[in-house]
Amino acid sequence: MHETDTRSGADLFALQKPALIVGVIALVGLLIGAFLDTDQFFKSYLMGWLLIVMISTGALAVLMIQYLSGGRWGVIIRRPAEAAVSTIPFVGLAMIPILVGMHDIYAWTHTDLVAHDAILQHKEAYLNVPFFIGREVLYFAIWSALALMLVRWGRSLDEDHDGWVELRIRRVAAGGILALGLTLTFASVDWIMSLEPHWFSTMFGISFIIGCLLAGWTVIILMVVRLSRSEPYLGVVQPLFFRDLGNLMLAFTMLWAYTSFSQFLLIWYGNIREETPYYIVRSQGGWGVIAVALLVFHFFLPFTLLLMRRIKDQAKTLATVAALMLFMRMVDIFWITAPAFVQGHGEGAAPLHQTPFHLSWMDPLAFIALGSLWFVLTLSNLRKASLLPRYEVHKLEVPSHA
Repeated sequence: MHETDTRSGADLFALQKPALIVGVIALVGLLIGAFLDTDQFFKSYLMGWLLIVMISTGALAVLMIQYLSGGRWGVIIRRPAEAAVSTIPFVGLAMIPILVGMHDIYAWTHTDLVAHDAILQHKEAYLNVPFFIGREVLYFAIWSALALMLVRWGRSLDEDHDGWVELRIRRVAAGGILALGLTLTFASVDWIMSLEPHWFSTMFGISFIIGCLLAGWTVIILMVVRLSRSEPYLGVVQPLFFRDLGNLMLAFTMLWAYTSFSQFLLIWYGNIREETPYYIVRSQGGWGVIAVALLVFHFFLPFTLLLMRRIKDQAKTLATVAALMLFMRMVDIFWITAPAFVQGHGEGAAPLHQTPFHLSWMDPLAFIALGSLWFVLTLSNLRKASLLPRYEVHKLEVPSHA
């Protein structure tokens, strides 16, 4: 039996102070940018915020899937996942700057534009500021409640392994999966699709959900790999467990490619005026280069690598693929949001063939600032419980040659 009450995790927790320093410096730079170009600040901030939303909600989905499916792999990811989902209330508070800057981000908040746009008038019952804010409060209330129950009950099992608590957790996870899927679908419409309010896609919600799963899963893998270098993970986490993590990442990668291609195929086949501009803009110039990069580095390369057992069995190579996928998640967020800002809306909108590629220095800074500070908060949450769930540690006792 391995000792699990140690909270060492020295290799992972050693990153907390550097991450805090980097996050604070990046945040200061971002705030300076807010004074230099307020409009761009809000747009860049939205991208960085979407990253931490995706990671947190993706981790919540993974945690609920694990409780429903069981399996040894869940033992080593349980605490990192719990630490990640515990940040959801703070991620909700981090949305305040977006609510403040809604007028700079979303065209449908401009009453003069809506007054001269029949499509926006038709969508006004849904796309209006009070209803938008109310929905966001509801989303984060549901996600925070799910996170609180799963984390509190999950950690309580370390003190008293009660079968009724386990049953309660599984019931919450079953209903929570449905609630999370529904709310994330609406959230994707609110936060991203409404950036181009004339555009719509029936596949966008599921594609966004899979993107969240990938973002959360890659971060969990990176934390587990780092934890495996020190107690109590050292000598416990075997290649078999890394293989399971890699197989799930492969599955999520394939799902992302499937939903993304399905969306493209439906829009291409439908050839509807309100839908096709989305891909017309994103397939030209610098945007087209990013589209190709997503195709190669977000699907073909990781798909090929994750088919190899020796890649998945080794912590370093698996972490390399996970880091690549996390970076490409940021590229994907930029690709689906930034063109909407450059294109513009209304009479002043640029022609589709003249939509220039634009990358502000605040865009990567927002990812770094919010991502680093989110990571610091996650590590703080991770310190609050044993790094391995004591009541399930027996599942880790498998032959080393398995």
